[in-house]
Amino acid sequence: MSSLRGLLDIRPEERRNSFAAFAALLVLTSGHTLLETARDALFLTKLPPAQLPWMYLLIAVLALGAARLHLPSNKGAIGATILAGASATAALWAYGRVTQWPPSLLYVLYVWSGLFVAWVTVQLWTLLGRVHTMTQAKRLYGFIGAGAVLGGVVGAFAARAAVTALPPGRLVLVAAVLFAGAVLPVVAIRVPEEAKGPAAQVTDPAHGSMTTNATLLASDRFARRVLFIVLAATIAFTLGDYLFKARIAEAYHDPQVLAAWLSTFYAVTNTTALVAQVIVGPWIFRTFGVQRALFFFPVLLIGAAGSVLATAGALVFAVSLKGLDGTLRYSLHKTSMELLLVPVPDGTRERVKPIIELVGNRGGQAVASLAILGLVAIGAANYATLAAIVLLLAVLWLGNVVTIRGHYLDVFRETLRAGGLSGKAELPELDLGALELLFAGLNSSYDAEVLASLDLLAEQHRERLIPALILYHPSREVVLKALDLFARRGRSDFVSIADRLNQHPDRAVAAAALRARTAVAPDRALLEERLDDRCPQVAVTALVALMARGWIAPDDFDRRMKQAIATRSWHTAAEIARAIRDLGAAEGSEEDPAVAERFDDALIRLAREAGSFVEREPALRADEVAVQRANLGPSGGLELSIDARIRLEVAQAMCVRRRPAYLPVLVGMLNRHELRATAREAIAVIPGAIDFVDDVLTQRDFARDVRVHLPRTLALFEPALAAKKLLAHLRSERDGAVRFKVIRALIKLRRANPSLSLDEDVLRQTAEATLDHTEELRRWKAGLSALHDAPATSAVKLDPLQAAHHLLVDLVRDKEQHAIQRLFMLLDLLYGEDFEDVERGLRSKRPKTRASSLELVENIVGPPLRARVLALVGDAPPPNGADRPSYEEVLREMLARGGSTMRTLAEYRALEVGVDPSTVPSRRSAQAKSLDSLGKRIVDRARDLLPEPSRRPTRAPA
Repeated sequence: MSSLRGLLDIRPEERRNSFAAFAALLVLTSGHTLLETARDALFLTKLPPAQLPWMYLLIAVLALGAARLHLPSNKGAIGATILAGASATAALWAYGRVTQWPPSLLYVLYVWSGLFVAWVTVQLWTLLGRVHTMTQAKRLYGFIGAGAVLGGVVGAFAARAAVTALPPGRLVLVAAVLFAGAVLPVVAIRVPEEAKGPAAQVTDPAHGSMTTNATLLASDRFARRVLFIVLAATIAFTLGDYLFKARIAEAYHDPQVLAAWLSTFYAVTNTTALVAQVIVGPWIFRTFGVQRALFFFPVLLIGAAGSVLATAGALVFAVSLKGLDGTLRYSLHKTSMELLLVPVPDGTRERVKPIIELVGNRGGQAVASLAILGLVAIGAANYATLAAIVLLLAVLWLGNVVTIRGHYLDVFRETLRAGGLSGKAELPELDLGALELLFAGLNSSYDAEVLASLDLLAEQHRERLIPALILYHPSREVVLKALDLFARRGRSDFVSIADRLNQHPDRAVAAAALRARTAVAPDRALLEERLDDRCPQVAVTALVALMARGWIAPDDFDRRMKQAIATRSWHTAAEIARAIRDLGAAEGSEEDPAVAERFDDALIRLAREAGSFVEREPALRADEVAVQRANLGPSGGLELSIDARIRLEVAQAMCVRRRPAYLPVLVGMLNRHELRATAREAIAVIPGAIDFVDDVLTQRDFARDVRVHLPRTLALFEPALAAKKLLAHLRSERDGAVRFKVIRALIKLRRANPSLSLDEDVLRQTAEATLDHTEELRRWKAGLSALHDAPATSAVKLDPLQAAHHLLVDLVRDKEQHAIQRLFMLLDLLYGEDFEDVERGLRSKRPKTRASSLELVENIVGPPLRARVLALVGDAPPPNGADRPSYEEVLREMLARGGSTMRTLAEYRALEVGVDPSTVPSRRSAQAKSLDSLGKRIVDRARDLLPEPSRRPTRAPA
C-alpha cells in the first residue's frame, strides 16, 4: 500500500514509467506462468524426474553464456527480443502440435521456458536502473515488482481456467500471445535524456570485465556475504523444486489432472506472494528493519525442511516447502537482497551486482543440479537426503545473516570516510545498529567523519545520542556544530562544559557557548559577569541575553549597544546579529514590544551600515589572536566581503524573527548573489511579505537589479496565490528581463506543483505577443541584410563596414534567440511539456534531432499557435523580395518600437546613413524615454562627431 501511495507523490513521467514497467512485468510473468504450467505438466508425465537436474544444469550454463552477450538494454532491443521470443514460443507450439510433443522437444521447451523470461526480465530491470535513481527505486520498485507477482497470480488463474477446456500444450500458444503483448508497455517507458548519453553507457573496459569485477567482489567482505546468501538460497530453492516435482510426479500421472493441480498450486502461491509483496513485506521492513527481516525466510525454511525430513517426504510438507519458496522468494527475499545493496557506493554496486546475480543465482542452480545428479548416480536422491541438505543450507544461510551485521555497518563507515552525506539526500530509516555506528563515529580522528555523523544523527532526530564531551573536540567546526545542535534540541547537560569554554582561545567559540547555554539555561549572574568580558563578542552576547529577559535597564542597554557598534568591528556586529537571532526572545515568553523594537532597530541599522565596518581585532592574548586569524581562512568565510558577512548574519536573524519591518532591508539584499538565498528564505516566512514583494515589483522605477529577482522570490509563497500575482505581472510587465524572470518563476512553480492551475488565456496572449515580437525581429533581421543587396544608386548611403550596423545585426539576432526561448518557456506552461529539450534540439546541427523537435512541436502545440510556431522555427526561408522591408524602413521601425538599447543604436545608425531620427514618431511612453539618458548622450555626441551632411536627412522620410 505504501508503494501505491508513493505513486501519488511523483512526477507524471515517473508515474507513467512505473505503470509501463508494472504492465510489462505483469504480462511477461503471466505468460511465463502459463508456459511453466504447460511445461511441467508435459515434462513430468512423459519423462522421469531424474531428468530435471540436467535441465537445471543446462539452463544455468546457457544463462552464463547469455550473460556475456552484453546486448544493449534499451527499450527497442528489449521489445525486439520479446517479439522474437514470442515467435519462437509459437513455433515450439506449432511443432509440438504436429509431433505430439516428443521428448527432445520437451527438453527444448523446458530450457526455453527457464531462459527466455528470466533473461528478458534482467534486461528490463537494467533499463529501469538507468531510468530511475536509487531514491526513486526505493520508492517505486515495490510497486513495479508487484507487477511480476500479480502476473504470476493472473497466469496461474488463467491456466487453471484454461486446462478445463484445453490440453496443456495449447497453453504454450496462449503464452506466446501474451509475450507479444508485453512489447507495448516496454516501448512506453521513457528513458531520460541523461540516461541516453555516453555517461549512461558502460564503455569502460574495466567496468565490463568479469575478471576485474570478480576481483572487486572478492575484496569486499560485505558483497561476499551477500553473494553467499544468494548462493545458499538458490541451491536450497533448486533442491526444493526438484523434491517438490519428484513428489507430485509420483502422485499424478495424467497430464490434464497434473496441469489442473499445478495451476491451482501456482495460483495459491502467487496470490500469497502478492500479499507478501504489497502488505507483509513492507510491514516487516518497517517494523523490524532490514537486518532482522533477513532472519524470517531461513527460519521458516528450516521449519519446512525439518518437517519434510521428519515425515520422510510427506506430500503436504513437500508442497509447503515449495509454497514457501513461491511465496517469499520474490517478495521478502528479493527485496531484502536489493535493500542490502542500497548503501553500497554506486560504482561498486554497479560492478558487483551482476556477479552476484550471475554466480549466486545461475551458479547456485548449476551447483544444485550437479549435486542432484551425483545423488542420483549413487542412489541417494531420496526425500530425506534432499530435505537434510536443504536444512543444512538454511542453517548456513541463517548463520551468514548473523555475521553480516558488522559488515553491513561497515558500509556506513565507508560512507562517512568519503566525506559525509548531503543534507538534501533522501535517507532510509536507519535501525538501532546503524545509529550506534554513527554514535561510535563521533570518536573518529577525522573531522569530516565526525561532522557527517553529527549531520546524520540530526537528520534522524537522535541529537541526544551526541555526548556533551564532544565540546572538548579540537576542531572549531565540530564544536560550533555541536553547540548549535544542543541548543536547538533544548539539551541542558552540556551547560557545565559550555561555561568552561569562556576561556577558549577562539572567541567565536566562547560567544557561541554562551549563546547556546543561555538559550537552554539562562543565568543572570553569569550574564552580568560576562557583560564586562574583555572580548566584545562575548560581551554583546551577554548584553542581548540580559535585555531579552528584562535583566538590564533599557538606557544601560542602549549605551552599551551604541558603544559596541561604535567599535566598527565586523566581528562584534556579526555577533550582535547572531545573539539577537538565538536569544532575542526568552523561551516560552512573549517578547516585550520595547525590547523587540530595540532589537529590530539594531538589525536594520547593522544591515544599512554594514559597509562601514572594518577588520578590527579586539585586545586578545597572542595565542587567541593567532587562533582567531587562523579561523578566518576559506572555512571561516573570508571569501565574502565584510559587509556581506554582516548582512548575511542579519538576514539569518531576520529569518528567525520574521518582522514585517525587515522587508525593505531584505528586498534590498536581493541584488547580491551571496545574500540572495538567505534573504529570500527570510522574506518567504514573514507574514504579509507576498503583498510587499508584489507591490515593489509593480514599481517600475524601483532599482532594476532588485526587480529582476523579485519574481523568483514570489514563487516561494503559496503556489496558487504566487501564480496569480506572477500572471498579473506577466500581463503588465514591460521590462523584458523582468518578464523573462516572471516566466522562469512560473515554470519553477509548475514543476514543483504539477497540478497547479494557471490562467491559459494570459499565457496564450503572452505567447501570441511573443510570437508577434519574434516575427518582427525576424523581419528586421531580413531587412538589415538588404544592406548587401542595395543598389548603388540608392539615396541612403550604406557602408557595410560601419560598426553600428554590425551591432544592430548582432542585437537583433540575440533578441530573436531570447524571444524564441521565452516562447518555448510559455509553451511549457501552456501544455505541461518540457520544451527545454525541444528548443535545444531545434538548435542542434543533427538533422534527426532537429526533425524530432519539430515533430514534437507539431503534435503538442495546438492551433492557432501551432502554425505560427512551426513557421518560426521550421525550415521556411526568411522573408525575401517583396516581403522583406528596406534598410531604411527597418531603422524607422526600430526607432518607433525598439527598446532602449536598440533605439540608441538605431538612432546612431540613422545619423550615419542620413535619416533624421527626430522625424520618426515613437510609440514609447514619456517615462520610458526619460530613462534613456545614456542613449541620448550617445546620440548627441554622435551628432557632434559625424560630418555635417550626415546630420540632415538626404531625402524626405517615407
